Amino acid sequence: MVTAVASDIPHADYIAQLSRHLASVPATHIGICRRSAVALVIRLVLANQNQRYPEFVPPHDSTRAAEVQALDRFLNAKEFRKARAQLLFIQRAHHNQDPWSGNIGFPGGKHEAGDGSDQSTAERETREEVGLDLSAGFVHLGQLDDSPAYMLCRGIKIVVSPHVYLQTSADTPAFTLTDEVASAHWIDFGHILDRIDRPVQPFSARYQSIEVDIAARIFRAQAQTKPWWFRALGASLGTLHYTVLPLPYATEYSYHNQRMLGRRGACARFASDTELYLWGLSLGMVAGLVDLSLPLAPARLPIYRSVSSPWPQLGRWMWADINAVANVIHNSCWTPYLRKPWQRTTNDFLLTHFRVLSIL
Repeated sequence: MVTAVASDIPHADYIAQLSRHLASVPATHIGICRRSAVALVIRLVLANQNQRYPEFVPPHDSTRAAEVQALDRFLNAKEFRKARAQLLFIQRAHHNQDPWSGNIGFPGGKHEAGDGSDQSTAERETREEVGLDLSAGFVHLGQLDDSPAYMLCRGIKIVVSPHVYLQTSADTPAFTLTDEVASAHWIDFGHILDRIDRPVQPFSARYQSIEVDIAARIFRAQAQTKPWWFRALGASLGTLHYTVLPLPYATEYSYHNQRMLGRRGACARFASDTELYLWGLSLGMVAGLVDLSLPLAPARLPIYRSVSSPWPQLGRWMWADINAVANVIHNSCWTPYLRKPWQRTTNDFLLTHFRVLSIL
């Protein structure tokens, strides 16, 4: 079998496959009282701006099968063969009390009493934070698996429900960024697919990471005063290295909050003048999105596991043996349970494809 190159496949094919899988493979739901939701918004930019943008014709009925078929017809338009998909990211503004201050992620926030569902939360927060009304000119493709936000040694703090949307209109509404958002960026999907064709191993030459002091994560109250025992513990435990996916951004597709200029502060850790540094929870969501987007048999991508595992690494030299053991356990026990139709049991694999066929 000929090995495929992921970056050569039309981006519209990825979105079409994503739509089918989101409709046919149920998302994992984590029952917990504290919930939030985010919106992963995708748009297609035509290679030739003079071309007519294809028209999305809504389905005649509201069944999931009809919605997927309508999206298939829309995405199969010849104008989309060379179109580039873009995914919307934001950089959160710098706030001292916000644990995600300055991080790269997606518009969204906490569930409120008036929200009827996680989807309603994602749409309300997106409208409030960046000014996009996802109820007009966008289609809800489905939900990714719930993503638990862990605090080291403290368990799950909150569960994030990621919802995926596709822009179906030619023009994107102008952004209105609140003080919670430092900037918004449309990132070319090709930068993400590059990790499929050129995977990066931990601590290799191309490996980038966000370093987090383990002692400071466990004992936050002592991180400022740093008593002797805290410093000794820090020297013993070292740091956690969270994998970073660098995302180059273009000026013409970036929008900065003018009120935040000059107040970058700690935000500089997560972005430069040319790149965003995606890591942690948001990186896990992107990996899940790509896992469901592959429009070809995984056997043609023999080196593919995921775009980038959010699994952290301990210090390279201090904990080399522990890292090796943890990575084996992680790859054999955790990875197969991700929402990848081809990495389930035989029965689940067949059931998944029957579900896909049932909606086509």
